[in-house]
Amino acid sequence: MTLAGISLVAPYGLLACALALIPLGVVALAFMRQHRVARALELEPAGARGPIRAAALPVLACLMLGVAAAQPTLTTTAERSARTSSEVVFLTDVSLSMLAAPRPGSPTRLDRARSVVERLRGAVPDVPAGISGLTDRALPYLFPTLDRVAFTDTLARSVQPDAPMPQGLANVATSYAPLSFLVRNGFYSSGTKHRTCVLVTDGETRGGFGAPDGCRLLAVRVGSQADRIFRRNGKVVAAYRPESTAASTFERLARISGGEAFSEGEMVAAAAALRKAADVGPRRPVGTAESARSLAPIFAALALAAVALVVIRRYLRPAGRASLSSRDRESLTVEV
Repeated sequence: MTLAGISLVAPYGLLACALALIPLGVVALAFMRQHRVARALELEPAGARGPIRAAALPVLACLMLGVAAAQPTLTTTAERSARTSSEVVFLTDVSLSMLAAPRPGSPTRLDRARSVVERLRGAVPDVPAGISGLTDRALPYLFPTLDRVAFTDTLARSVQPDAPMPQGLANVATSYAPLSFLVRNGFYSSGTKHRTCVLVTDGETRGGFGAPDGCRLLAVRVGSQADRIFRRNGKVVAAYRPESTAASTFERLARISGGEAFSEGEMVAAAAALRKAADVGPRRPVGTAESARSLAPIFAALALAAVALVVIRRYLRPAGRASLSSRDRESLTVEV
């Protein structure tokens, strides 16, 4: 069941609707002056239809501007359910090789890995998900949860280079050996039937190669062999050289684990595969979820459109040929 309601963030903004009194006042004064002149000349005053049409668009623009200033917000409340037998762990490579980038100042592999994780998390919002880091060992940052705020904060703050620090010395590459211990080391809740591991890595490794035991692997590779690690001054770190076998190693990992491999440019396919693997099993209600959408831009656009129509009618519309009413033609008929 979904409920929706509209609220005003800044209700005092409705006072801006009082601006509508300005064009109304101007039109009213002009209408009264026209009537006085018509009576003075002993002519029949014109009707109110013309002034009303002239004031309609300016008044509408002022009203829409006032509503936009009040910041109306559409809030939707929907019952939320979650999968009870499925969990996802996003395992992000945080070794130093993930600091490589195509050029100085551009997003690093680790930056792009965070974006991949964030996007794939959105593909399975009803599945509890956790985050872990991987060098030559795995470290859980957040155990599987439905809390999107906690997930986003953890992804931004905890997924950092060399966290955890590798046990090997000067290790710029990762090891996939910890993949075989995820289930046994408590990365998933006990009793979880459907376990999915999403590994985001550059594919560079210098030892240790293990297949996930008890969970399905989806692997996403970021980076290319052209990437380099740059210092703050833009100079290349000479000690790092990309591994030419990274792509083949990455594909081999997915193949022997019975999983699937994707590049960072295949996010649509990766999201579909994740939904197929993880968005399964029974559901249970977990309360409600609210989403809010500001309607102010819509009303501001309506106000702008009304102003544009006023300008078009006043200045841009070509003048038509003058025509006389039947009454005017009869008054100007000359009898011969």
